[in-house]
Amino acid sequence: MARINSKHIKMKRIFLSLTFCIPILLTAQNTTNSPGSMFGLGELSTGEGGQFAGFGGAGIALQYASFLNTANPASLTGLTEQRFVFDAGIMGAYKSYTQTGISNNSIVGNLNNLSIGCRIIPRWYGAVFLAPVSSVGYAITLDQEIEGTSGSTISSFFEGAGYLSKIGLSNAFLISKNLSLGINLSYVTGTITQSETQGSATIEESSYKHAFHADFGIQYKLPITRDKYVMLGATYGYSQHLTQDNELTASSSSSSETIEKSQKSYNQYLPQFIGMGVSYNSLRWIATADYKYVDWSRMKSSQSIISFANQHQLAAGVAYTVNNPYKKPIKLLLGTGFSNPYIAIKKQKAQNYYISTGTNFTTRNSNVVSIGLKYNDQFNIPAGLPREKGLTLFFNISFSERTYRAKLQ
Repeated sequence: MARINSKHIKMKRIFLSLTFCIPILLTAQNTTNSPGSMFGLGELSTGEGGQFAGFGGAGIALQYASFLNTANPASLTGLTEQRFVFDAGIMGAYKSYTQTGISNNSIVGNLNNLSIGCRIIPRWYGAVFLAPVSSVGYAITLDQEIEGTSGSTISSFFEGAGYLSKIGLSNAFLISKNLSLGINLSYVTGTITQSETQGSATIEESSYKHAFHADFGIQYKLPITRDKYVMLGATYGYSQHLTQDNELTASSSSSSETIEKSQKSYNQYLPQFIGMGVSYNSLRWIATADYKYVDWSRMKSSQSIISFANQHQLAAGVAYTVNNPYKKPIKLLLGTGFSNPYIAIKKQKAQNYYISTGTNFTTRNSNVVSIGLKYNDQFNIPAGLPREKGLTLFFNISFSERTYRAKLQ
């Protein structure tokens, strides 16, 4: 009589969980309530989460046995042989926006990452992942003066919602004992809807965007001693045009008539980027730093006051194992980072900084639970621009299961 090992049942449940979560992630990606998300692709996902959410966003040179690191696909070669790793995370954020003494606060939350990976054959590793790319969410009322009148105004209500997310396949290849190469193949898709209402009249623009994209990674390990090494990492992604299907709808609450037509689209692109990272690793200590350059020069805006700025992103973090590194290790993490926004208003922009901390601990069966906390704020804020700050909580769990073949008895 044939009997399937119980481990197969657990892995089947993991695959069913991933399948169940796909439509949730793809339909519930709004993770912002920011006026700044009105422009460009919206508020960009920082890519944080997973076991190292407290690392300040650094990850290009990180590689571990139970860590699915899509920031650098080459890192998959560090996965333990004959094990599946299932990674899922959620986030919640409190955000505050202040301009000319007026504050707006909001709480948002959603799934943050979802992936599953393993070694396919010797020297070839793979993973399937789902992740947010950007999010749009705002509701603003503005009083505008009517031309030709003596101070008369009319109120306009602006509202936007939507997201871009990506589903992808990571492949990594162990070229030699210390050299790994990787590639992320992803499909980016989502719909962003923006509307303006004056009185009874509403104009709504809906844009469905999609594109195939690939980015690449490399990691090289420099051994120091048996338990210490330095990891070097680099990533590259090319600029990719986003195909857009735009529709304009005009309607009025005082009339049943609705007008729909196709809308001209301005060129929008996923940006080109290049990143470099280095990490020092020992039994108790991890220290890492990343630099990433993001080129937005191909992006165009329909708003004359909006331009797009190339980004310089710097992140660094440290981790310390407080107990026995070989038996259910507990890590404490601390990180920081700086970057500039990719959107400039009248060629002016603030500077962003953030501080993060977190912990992760290993449970039975090599499962890892992770908690991260990040505070973000701005400095050098030009007059008239809003100040954005917030506190984000990350929660992540990584399941690790051995792979077995069914046994016939």
